[in-house]
Order: sequence, then structure tokens, then C-alpha cells
Amino acid sequence: AAIADGVPEVLRRVREQLLLGASQVKIMTGGGVSSVYDPIDVNQFTDEEIRAAVNATSDWGTYVCSHVYTPEGIQRALRNGVKCIEHGQLADEATVKMISDEGAWWSLQPFLADEDANPKTDPVQRENQMRIAEGTARAYELGKTHDVKMAWGTDILFNPKGTATQGKQLAKLSRWFDNAEILAMATGRNGELLALSGERNPYRAKVGVIEPGALADVVVIDGNPLEDISLIADPEKNMKLIMKDGKIYKNVL
Repeated sequence: AAIADGVPEVLRRVREQLLLGASQVKIMTGGGVSSVYDPIDVNQFTDEEIRAAVNATSDWGTYVCSHVYTPEGIQRALRNGVKCIEHGQLADEATVKMISDEGAWWSLQPFLADEDANPKTDPVQRENQMRIAEGTARAYELGKTHDVKMAWGTDILFNPKGTATQGKQLAKLSRWFDNAEILAMATGRNGELLALSGERNPYRAKVGVIEPGALADVVVIDGNPLEDISLIADPEKNMKLIMKDGKIYKNVL
């Protein structure tokens, strides 16, 4: 992470990240739930600063994604070339339609303020968490209505205990999507989004598909998740074989 203020600094910091090997660049065009100094409703980065980041990544054949929650922040990011909105649970319908019309991606997470949420003790952070939870259901519904290209994320990188809940969190999407849509979102669709990084993509073959020439990433499940999506919620019990890039990490078949 790096702080950048003004177009020259944005250019320098983005180029620095690319030189260090970044496959894509994430900027913060709005505040956050856990943020101490930037409230969730504020806008960050001017149009010119966002365009500078986008131009720098475009020169390297890759793209910018943006952490942002509010309609105004999302729209500003899209107007200036951001290819993927990260979070965005406060988007209104006009903003969701804009995501769709721009052909951008929307990386959503099931932020539901439930037992699987990142723990919050600060009252302001907890209030923000509840506000985002209220917007999550609406966001998924609007995204589906407007046929937005939706990706799957968890945002549990600061919550190691949450790692084991990834399948459980994914299964929660059955409130809004059928089982085939859920599985496609977490595999093939995420692969499509990552492929926007072009030559910066660290994966030198396709991911998210099972076909000749693709990376051999395979999970064998005891049961049919197309019929019962809850099977993916218990990987220890139901995932009998796990292969990543052709290497077997688990095999109890």
C-alpha cells in the first residue's frame, strides 16, 4: 500500500507498483468500513488522479480496480476508466446500470454482518458494517437485474479464521443465484476478470476452466453441488481431491 496525493504522485506510485510486479492496481476512491481516517461516505482521488492511474496501468497492458462503496464514488471511478468495482454495496440502480453499460466488473462479497463477518468492536465501524450489510442484498439483486459482470470475493485477508469459511460464504449466494451461477462466478468468471491483466497475468495459462492447455486446478466433491450448493461449505468433509496447477494438495479418494 502507498499514499499518493496529486497526479505526479499517483503516476509514480502506480508505476512503482507495476515495477514491483503488480498484476493489476487497486486504488481507493472512497472511504471504508474499517478506516480510521476516511469515513465511508467520502470521495478520494479526483478525476485527473484516477485517469493518471488508469493511463499508467494501460501502458503496462493491465487495469485498475477500485475500493469504493457509494454511488458518486463508483460513478467517478467508472467515468475515468476503472475496470472493476470492489465492494460497492451502497450503489443505487442508476449506478448499477452504469456498471453494466460500461462493461465493467463488480467484485462483490456477502457482507451480511453475521457470524462470518470480520469482527468489529469499534461502534462506528460496527455501524458502518450494518449499513453495508443492508446494502448487500440490494446490490446482488440489482447486479443480477442489470446483468452486470459479477466476480466473487471475500475480503477476509485480515481475518485468518475466516479462511475456512470461504465455501460457506459462497454458498450464501443461493439467496440470489442458482447453483450453476454461483459456481461459475467463483471459477470461470473470476478467471475472466483476472485475465484483464494481459501480459502482467502471473498465470501463464487459463484459469477457471477445465480444458486442454489450462492450468490443472481441480476440486472433486463428494456429491453434486449443482443440486446441493451447501456441499462446498464443508471442504474438510466434502472436498475429496484438491489440485492446483497440476499438483495434488489433498487426495482422500
